[in-house]
Amino acid sequence: MINENNVVPLFGIPLCQTQLKEYKESEDFIKNKINYVERSHKVCYISEDDYLLDKENLLPLKTEVMEKVSEFLHGYLDIHPKHNFVMTTSWSNRYEQNHFIDQHYHSNSLFSGVLFLTDCKDTANIVFHKDKNHNNIFTDTVRLDHKDNFDYTNKRSYLFHQPQMAVCPKKWDLIMFPSFLNHSVNVNTNPNDKRYTLSFNVWVKGTIGGGHSKLTL
Repeated sequence: MINENNVVPLFGIPLCQTQLKEYKESEDFIKNKINYVERSHKVCYISEDDYLLDKENLLPLKTEVMEKVSEFLHGYLDIHPKHNFVMTTSWSNRYEQNHFIDQHYHSNSLFSGVLFLTDCKDTANIVFHKDKNHNNIFTDTVRLDHKDNFDYTNKRSYLFHQPQMAVCPKKWDLIMFPSFLNHSVNVNTNPNDKRYTLSFNVWVKGTIGGGHSKLTL
C-alpha cells in the first residue's frame, strides 16, 4: 500500500509556526505609542520606524524572537552554528476595515518572520503562495480534478496539490519563512477589530564557504 511511509516530499519550502510568551507592555507600545503612516495605495498603515525592535524597551521581545530564529535555523534546519543570523529591519503593520496586502516577497533578506499581536480569526488570514516556476506535482497549466471527498486541509494537499495555503495565526504566534516565499494578507472585513502584526527580516553574518567561493560578511 502506498502511503506517507514510501512517498518523499522532495524539495520542500519550510514554514515554521511557533508561539512566544506574552509581552503586554510591548504590545501596548506597538499598538498605541508609535507613529503609523498610510502605505501606498492606502492598503494599510505601517510604522514610521523600520527598526522598531531596536528600541530599548522592545529588546526583550527582540531577544526571544531571535532565539526562535536560531532554534529554527540552527536547531531544526541544521545550519552550522558558525553562521550568525541578525535582524536587519523590523516594522509593524496595522490593518483596519478593508485593508489588505497584495502578494509580495521581502527583498534583500534571507529569512523573514511575522509576529501576530491579534487573533487572525477575527480579522484576516495570511496566505502563502507557490511560485509559478516551482512545480510540485503538476504545472499550473495542467489542473486535474480531485476526488469529491478531497481534503483541502490535509498536509498532503498543500505538499503536492495546492497553489496556496491560508494560515490563521493566534495572538503571539510567530511565523518564519524564506524571504523569497510570496505571501499576502486577505481583506480585513471586520469594522471593529484592527489587525496588528510585527514583521522582520534576517540576514547572515560571518564566513560562508571556502576557497574561491569564500565570503565574509
